[in-house]
Amino acid sequence: MSKAYIPQNTWVVCTMQQNPSPGKLIATNFPGEREQFSVLFKGDKERIFLTVGDRNTAEKFVCKKPMNLVLGLVGLGIGLFLAVTPIGWVVVGICAVVLVASVVIVAVTHDCSEPLKLGKWVDEKDDVFFDKQLAIIETSLLTCDKGGVLKPIIDKATAKEAAKAIALENFKEAAVTTVAAITTGFLMGKAGDFVKAISGLFSKSGALLTIGGVATTYALTTAQSNIMRGNEEYANNDVYQSMNRAEEKDWSDPMTTAKETKDAYGGAAASLAPPNLADFVDLYKTGGVVIQDQALRNRVDQLSNMNRQQLLRNPSARSVWNDIRTNPRHQNVYDAVRRNSIHNQNRFTPGMRNGAISTLDDNLKNNKWSLSNANSLAQKGASSLLFFVPLIGGYFSESARRRLAEIAVKDNSENIDVRTSM
Repeated sequence: MSKAYIPQNTWVVCTMQQNPSPGKLIATNFPGEREQFSVLFKGDKERIFLTVGDRNTAEKFVCKKPMNLVLGLVGLGIGLFLAVTPIGWVVVGICAVVLVASVVIVAVTHDCSEPLKLGKWVDEKDDVFFDKQLAIIETSLLTCDKGGVLKPIIDKATAKEAAKAIALENFKEAAVTTVAAITTGFLMGKAGDFVKAISGLFSKSGALLTIGGVATTYALTTAQSNIMRGNEEYANNDVYQSMNRAEEKDWSDPMTTAKETKDAYGGAAASLAPPNLADFVDLYKTGGVVIQDQALRNRVDQLSNMNRQQLLRNPSARSVWNDIRTNPRHQNVYDAVRRNSIHNQNRFTPGMRNGAISTLDDNLKNNKWSLSNANSLAQKGASSLLFFVPLIGGYFSESARRRLAEIAVKDNSENIDVRTSM
């Protein structure tokens, strides 16, 4: 089956774009690469046939990678602000303006030229040269150094449809990122000192848990991507399989490993809220505390109908009081109900029993549901769930690639009659 060669101003879409419009590929003169532009489509000087040396677009794409970072930081600030201020909807309105401003800033300042210069074309025509450079054809793909793949699409309507579909999926990913960041900021704010929380993540004792958290998240999202890309439904979609090959990483190459590690940890650190395994450690510890308090609360409750004399003689009552006195875990219960030192500490009175019930109820409420307690089940449970948010974002990211693959196969290149046999 013949394939068309690609001239300048061919439409192109990127799997990471967030703007709903396609761009156009242009001929470029990178030093040491393409030095002349003599091969033209039907003699039109504006339609130079493109080669592997041409890696640029006429327009800037709004890239989801810097966008998600900005939205994450803004969302973190929104969450912190909402945690400490009573002015709810006013704050939300102000923050909406900030979000819009952030979008504009990213759209204006992000330039595709440099990362595309470091990218490369794949599936080029390996035996045809234009101006001493290998030619590219309609099935060729351009990888970007910042991640993602650019796909030439010759038909304008198809290119527009693909751009809108990709942008929608990437917008969903950005929304998940922003909501997660707001939630993270809110939880940090409710727990107390934000500076202390951040310094704890990068302290000597917390660094290993931070490193482990980022590595675990990367492993989870990589596994998810591999599973989704192995879906048999897309096994016969040539565009999808070409994208998979183009983005396949060679882990035997030390440069690939170094770059992936740098990107993973650099992006996590820049977010100010990197995934951290400490949340799971604290969740486990708090769960143990809650179980112990609940068990003691149940034992004390069994004594609720006993009078003073019964509490003095009952073996269960004496056992409960002994645990309260000797178990360091129940020190705050003991401090709250113990009698004056001149009294017999072996006695467990009805008043002490009632005080123990009240103290244990407060402990359970604080350790289970209090957002002001940095180590409560509510705090650490929510933080642990946020650990898996990248998997949701990864789903929408892969959906963007799939939508491109579904739409690009409809591309019509019949208007370009300069073709190659395959």
